[in-house]
Amino acid sequence: MKKIYILIITAFALSSCNDLLDEMPDKRLQEISTPEEVKAVLTDAYPKTTATYITELASDNIADNGEVIPYVPFFAGEAAYWKPVKEYWDYDGLHYFWEYHYDAISSANRALKAIEEKLGNATSLNPAKGEALMIRAYAHFCLANVFCKAYNPTTSSTDLGLPYMTQIEDKLIVKYPRGNVADFYQKIATDIEAGLPLIDDNYYQMPKYHFNKKAAYAFAARFFLYYQQWDKAIAYANVVLTENDATTANLLRKWSDFGDATKIGSTRRNNYALYYTKENIDANLMLQPTYTEISEASYFNENNPARYIHNFFVSEKETLGARNLWDPLAQNATNGYSRYWFLPFTNNTGGREYDIVLMGKFPRFKRGSDLYGTIIVPFTTDETLMVRAEAKIMKNDLEGAIKDLNLWTKGYVKVLPIRGSTNRNTGFMVDDIKTFYNDTNMPYSQSTVEGVTQKKNLHPTFTNTLSEDQTAMLHYLLQCRRILTLGEGLRWQDIRRYNIEVPRYQKYGNGTYQVSDILTSGDLRNTFQLPDEVLGAGMEPNPR
Repeated sequence: MKKIYILIITAFALSSCNDLLDEMPDKRLQEISTPEEVKAVLTDAYPKTTATYITELASDNIADNGEVIPYVPFFAGEAAYWKPVKEYWDYDGLHYFWEYHYDAISSANRALKAIEEKLGNATSLNPAKGEALMIRAYAHFCLANVFCKAYNPTTSSTDLGLPYMTQIEDKLIVKYPRGNVADFYQKIATDIEAGLPLIDDNYYQMPKYHFNKKAAYAFAARFFLYYQQWDKAIAYANVVLTENDATTANLLRKWSDFGDATKIGSTRRNNYALYYTKENIDANLMLQPTYTEISEASYFNENNPARYIHNFFVSEKETLGARNLWDPLAQNATNGYSRYWFLPFTNNTGGREYDIVLMGKFPRFKRGSDLYGTIIVPFTTDETLMVRAEAKIMKNDLEGAIKDLNLWTKGYVKVLPIRGSTNRNTGFMVDDIKTFYNDTNMPYSQSTVEGVTQKKNLHPTFTNTLSEDQTAMLHYLLQCRRILTLGEGLRWQDIRRYNIEVPRYQKYGNGTYQVSDILTSGDLRNTFQLPDEVLGAGMEPNPR
């Protein structure tokens, strides 16, 4: 097998004093010899960066507000137009994403080695072993979602993978085979299934900041959905949600809370975000402190000019304000999105550079004048519900899928009369969805300003032959998930898995739009190129 070089810069090469993210001194060059040290290393082992911002930029959730906005991070323009992302030493860039995820893997491997070689594989350490395996699987999965093609049973045996690290590495440059996606996914699956039965919530003081049982099973459900193993995706989602509709409904986020000032305080986006990420919310399965500028204080801020952003054009044509089953007349956007409990934050009064529609999901954490980061919620019960619904569609359990989706819309969408028309938020049937998506007023989206709709041409990687009903249900499922996860970067994975074409709409000085570039179906640019330093170390680049 061809050998290549991989550059893995571990975190001991950096210095940081961030209270939010650096909870303990770095000990990556020290031997671990006690259960307490194992626990300490795992507490610090979660990736400290996220691809949330860069993958959101690459998705169809973003438009280009135009060159009138001069102050834009260089990598943001590169990501938004699917160009090679250079290294500007920005925590939201690819360099740190690569570095911190392989660093997390290294920490997990150190813990596993200590458990197996120093501590005799004691059963009392099974929860730690399970957590380490889940961290290792998760970090590799995150890397694959950025730097590898989506899993495809037809091509993954030849699609380029990444080195799957199972040993401790303390050198900067080491020879490893890159391998293929099929093998990479199999190794992730092996770690997940070995780790799941070992997870014990009683092992943690603060379970929400670890792979607790529900978070671990939610991760497993998402992974096996992407792996196209529908039965496993459903089974693991059931552990999180149960198979009882009433119980499941109680586990979902109480979206109506965002209309209650006694719970969220003022209707500022940071208040929304703080409440959205609260530890005691059942829907929040895991919390992850992370370095990022995505919070209110920087990139995504309705009070700052923004070039690459979710704006009114995208919102009204494709997402929050587009025609939907619960808003068939598309009245929501023109009425302040009042049919959503979870209101977006908007600005269109300060010139076209303020054409912004944002969700409040990323709280701001500061010390003095220095911005440190935010907390993301990588797994929620609502998103796990979407995973289960999609897997049910693939199994042709359409009634089961629509029951799941009705549970979500009932909580997320408010029933409200607008201009004499009262909407629905539940009770939808498969026939309703089929009729809506087959209507002449809902044609397939075209990569033109005049022809854009929320109904996208799908070119999935799986080998299933879908019925007309399944296809309609998929359109609805993908739209629900797009709205649910808006701003979180997950839409990028649906684009890749379904090879959805993405036009980049750019706004010009007279307020009109043009299509400035198109990511076509199957475009090789839907996989990010490896960081420059990794390529410079000899790693085989992703094809272009």
